[in-house]
Amino acid sequence: MWATRSGTRWRLAAALALLAGLVLAPSAVVAQGEGNRARLEGAFLVNFVRFTQWPPDRLATPDAPYVVTVVGSQPVSGAIREVAHAAGLVHGRRIRIRRIDGVSSGAQRETLQGSHVVFLHRSSGASGRDLVDALQGAPVLTVGDSEGFLDAGGMLGLVAAGPRMTFVANPGAIEDAGLDVSAKVLKLAQEARP
Repeated sequence: MWATRSGTRWRLAAALALLAGLVLAPSAVVAQGEGNRARLEGAFLVNFVRFTQWPPDRLATPDAPYVVTVVGSQPVSGAIREVAHAAGLVHGRRIRIRRIDGVSSGAQRETLQGSHVVFLHRSSGASGRDLVDALQGAPVLTVGDSEGFLDAGGMLGLVAAGPRMTFVANPGAIEDAGLDVSAKVLKLAQEARP
C-alpha cells in the first residue's frame, strides 16, 4: 500500500512541477509560433484533466476516455492531439481530442455537452458567452485563451503574461458545474476570481 501511495505522491508532485514549469515557461516558447503555443496550451489541458474530478456518471465505463473538445482551427487541435497522445494514459484512461468549428448549432452543443473539457481557442471566433450558454449546468471544464473569457463565465483562462504563459481561474464557475479542480492547481493560477 505504501508503495502505491508513494508512487501516487511522486506522480502528483511531478505533474504539479510540470504545470508550475509551464506557468513559468519562457516567453520564447510562447513567441516561437502558433504550433508551439498550441502544444504548450495542450500541456496545460492535459494537466487540467489530470487534476480535475468529474461526477462519477461522466465516465460511464472503466475504459471510457476523457474527451477534450477543441473549438478552433485544425492545426491547433492537431498540436493539442499530439501532446495528449504523448502524455499517455491519465488515471488509466486515454485522452480523446475532438474538434468543432463553433458552438451554436444543435449538433455542436451536443458535442460540447458530451465532453469533459472544452477548449475555446481564439482562432474559432466564437464567444465565451456563447460557449458558457451552450454548457449551462453541464459538468464540463471550460478553458479559453481569449481576453474576457472568465468574465463571460469561463472556468480557466490561458494567458501570455509577460515572459510566461499562465492561467487564471474562476473557482465559482468550476464549483457551480459540479467539478473539483485540485486546490494545488488553483493555487498556481495567476489570479483567482470568486
